[in-house]
Order: sequence, then structure tokens, then C-alpha cells
Amino acid sequence: MIAVLKRELVGFFRNSTAYMLLAIYSFLSALFFCLFVMLNNTSYLGNFFGLWLFIVEIIVVSILSMRFFSEEKKNKTDQLIFTSPVSLTGVVMGKFLGGMTVYTACTLINLVYVFIIDIFGTSDAGTNFSNFVGTLLLGCCMISIALFVSCLTENPIVAAGGTAAVFLLLMMVDFVASFLRALCPQWLQWLPEIMQKMNVFLWYDNFAGGIITLESVVFYLSFTAIFLFLTVRVLERRRWR
Repeated sequence: MIAVLKRELVGFFRNSTAYMLLAIYSFLSALFFCLFVMLNNTSYLGNFFGLWLFIVEIIVVSILSMRFFSEEKKNKTDQLIFTSPVSLTGVVMGKFLGGMTVYTACTLINLVYVFIIDIFGTSDAGTNFSNFVGTLLLGCCMISIALFVSCLTENPIVAAGGTAAVFLLLMMVDFVASFLRALCPQWLQWLPEIMQKMNVFLWYDNFAGGIITLESVVFYLSFTAIFLFLTVRVLERRRWR
């Protein structure tokens, strides 16, 4: 796993992928910070860490998905993975940690905005901490989904587009659930409730409000584990074809 992690980080930083993502994240997050925090003359960062930052994270993680497995398949280097002494679980975890390292580096850029708020006013340290924790947990979910989508295709563009599409669908689940709630009979009301719970972005609301709940943490970690498990299963099936 450590060898795969090192290989991923070298690949990210040697061909400028990580630097490009850091630049994209910095530009878009700074733009949204100016538009929805500075211009509104507020020190509350909950809204900034919510919807507007989700858009930036979707773009960054979708680009990351291009390098996970689809590019390996396109360049025919995936055979090195299947024949290496490292287990497929170790390969997936190495790529997951590599993606999370880049994602975390992007997330740390938001500390700059916290410092700016503290210079001109006072920010809520507890709310800022919970937002950072929530952002990292949400990132775990997003990276695991990106890994799963990336292992299904050898086209990096399709991997990026598919990953973004999954995230957008998850964001729309709440709307669809509300629509079904009005149409479904009483005995089917459990269906929209389950659908609504699948919205990984909706679970972020507690973190945005400065509350770290065990339920939200368990959901994010469980969701991440499920998609990492599915990725390993897909790779195992491909290995023995």
C-alpha cells in the first residue's frame, strides 16, 4: 500500500496534476469566498463550506478520477497492478490515500480564508473545526466514489464525466425524494426517506452548523468503506478474466 501511495503522489506532483488542482481550487474557492462571504460582510463560513465549496470539490475530485484507474487502463499499465505482489485492497487503499492527500492539500487552502476573517473580525473556531472535519469526511466519500467510477472505464474523460454525474445525481436526490413523498401512498413513504438518506451532501448540514454527530461520522465512513469494497471486487473480477 505504501509503495502504491508513493507512486500515486509522485505521479500527481511530477506531471503537475496536483499543482493544477491546487490552482483550480484556489481560484474557485477564492471567488466564492469573495462573492458570498466578503461581499455579504459576514464572518459565518457555513454557507461557504456548504453548497459553493461542494461545486469546487466536485470539479477537483472529478479530475482526480481520471488518474486513478481509467488512465492506467488506457496506458496498459494496469497489468502491473494485477501482477504486483501488493494485494488489490492495498492498491485501492494506496490510490485512495493518494487522492485524499491531494484533496486535503486543497482543503487546507481554506485556512487562508479563516485567517482573513480573523484579521477583520472574529470567526467561530468550533464551527470552522467542524466544517473542516465534515469536508474531509465528505472528501473520503467522494474519493471512494471516484475510484469506483474510474475502475469501470478506460476513458479518463468518461471517468471524470461519470464521477461528476454521480455527484450531481446525489445532490438531486433530495428533490426527487420530496417529489416521491407527495406521490407515494402511506405504505411506500419509506422509499423517499431512504433515498433522501443517500444524499451524502445533505449529511454535511450538521457540520456546517458546528455540530459533529456520531451518526454523520459513521455514515460517511460506512459509505466510504462500501465503495472501496465495491472497487476491490470489480478489480478482482477483472484480474481473473
